[in-house]
Amino acid sequence: MFEIRPTTYGGRGCFATCAIPGGTPVHIATTPFTAVIFRDFRKEVCAYCFAYEISRTWKVRLRGTESAGLWFCSESCREQWVNEEDPSRELVPVLEVIEQAVAIARRRLQSSKAGEYDEDFVHEDFSFESDAIEKLWEHVEGLVTSNSVTANPLRNPTLKNRVLALEDIEYDSARLVAVAIVRLYLESYNTSTVPWFTWNGFSGLESHEKDLINRLPALLESHIRVFIFLKAIMPKKFQPFVTTANVRAVLGRESANAFGIWQLPLNSESECLGSSIFPSGSYFNHSCDPNVIKTRTGRQMHFTTSRAVRKGEELCISYGMMLKMPVQARQNLLQEQWYFKCGCSRCTNELAGGMSE
Repeated sequence: MFEIRPTTYGGRGCFATCAIPGGTPVHIATTPFTAVIFRDFRKEVCAYCFAYEISRTWKVRLRGTESAGLWFCSESCREQWVNEEDPSRELVPVLEVIEQAVAIARRRLQSSKAGEYDEDFVHEDFSFESDAIEKLWEHVEGLVTSNSVTANPLRNPTLKNRVLALEDIEYDSARLVAVAIVRLYLESYNTSTVPWFTWNGFSGLESHEKDLINRLPALLESHIRVFIFLKAIMPKKFQPFVTTANVRAVLGRESANAFGIWQLPLNSESECLGSSIFPSGSYFNHSCDPNVIKTRTGRQMHFTTSRAVRKGEELCISYGMMLKMPVQARQNLLQEQWYFKCGCSRCTNELAGGMSE
């Protein structure tokens, strides 16, 4: 029904290989490669179907002693998450160790005990040029790798000192990265037959790390802290995959490729509950006159044509709730959050007609 190929304006996009009537489902992204429910909402959002009810805490947890920071709306969702998201039983222990490490680090912080890596790496006079950023990451990787774990850090008083007390946004990022690293670890031992659910499929997305750091320089320090945290606490078998390159790959691609997990029904008052990356869905580019509508059903993303599409026409979605904005406001938002100047036919016509307001 469609193929992914280069566009005339850069990057790749989805193009119809035949005429497609309006209202036709063209793609279903069945499950995210990696996802995180934001810490503020994790007790109120089902980890499987993303169901959310304001001020209602879900009661269903994982069986056994490991809760892994996951809550479910039903026993059915819990079992589906276990069977579909963690059939190897490798992911839950990693998420659980993150929960334990965060608690240990915060207790240490409350007791005013300094940790080994509590100092800032990005100082006031730091130059945010590409070379300087690369050298800083090389320094951090060398420093941390030389002290890499040889045992469970949460049972070793010396290694506990290396566990950073993360801010909530860093905690969310650490969980997002950890899920991707577990996927990479499993893929290294078992080649997946689903290209969109492999590290290679994920890494085919464009990274916007440079754009993100240019817009929000403080995130460089935050990303470094996430790497140091994961290097300190990830179980030993995952350590070869906890590299600066892999951490940067996830965080750089999460920016501008992620789909927000929004409260449903979606409207201007909806809360953003988390972040998810569906590599196959990320090839639908933006247009301010889209011919495809994206909708979330549970943990799936559905893509359906909103009108008839000609053979060879690009299939485009709207990246956000911006279609009622004036053209200049849309241009500014897209440049700020997705790092491009929209050149769709609607923007081109409105700008040419002086409809900037």
